[in-house]
Amino acid sequence: MVPNLEALNIHSSYVRDILVVPGKFLHLQHLCIGAFTPDYDYFCLASLLDACPSLETFILSAEPDCMEQESVLGDSFHDLRQMPGHMHRNIKDVQIIGFCSAKSMVELTCHILENSKLLKRLKLSTCYNGEILCSYNNNGKCLPMSRGMIMEAHKALLAVERYILGKVPSTVELKVEEPCSRCNALEI
Repeated sequence: MVPNLEALNIHSSYVRDILVVPGKFLHLQHLCIGAFTPDYDYFCLASLLDACPSLETFILSAEPDCMEQESVLGDSFHDLRQMPGHMHRNIKDVQIIGFCSAKSMVELTCHILENSKLLKRLKLSTCYNGEILCSYNNNGKCLPMSRGMIMEAHKALLAVERYILGKVPSTVELKVEEPCSRCNALEI
């Protein structure tokens, strides 16, 4: 292990469940992780967060167009998993880019909200790339999203409404980005 590592960016198309012994990344303050396999269990990242006691910023980037997971909105949905005893004392800023209705992603988000006492900001972007919106783009048009991505983004918004809004403390700024209705409207 790198004992004084303060920032880590991990991007891979082959990331499997990450199980980490607590205390491995004692000085890590900024963690950006992304590009997972479609069946990735995001909830297992709670143990990685637990292994980073100094972590202040966590950015998770997922690709919702490739999801092969059970949705929290599905018929077979049961209770959300919990991981008691995992306090993330220093996390202040969390961004999930490509937030979707996958049960494991909703579980991870709820876990962070329930176990991060210093959390100030939670940004959930239902778009894969957080800066594809026309308001950020010089040409005034969003990058196109597939019909499947737009449908998943709407499911993700419903998941936020059902499972996350009620858990957000008043001290936390919640920002939810949805697809642009001008450039990526869902056509029926």
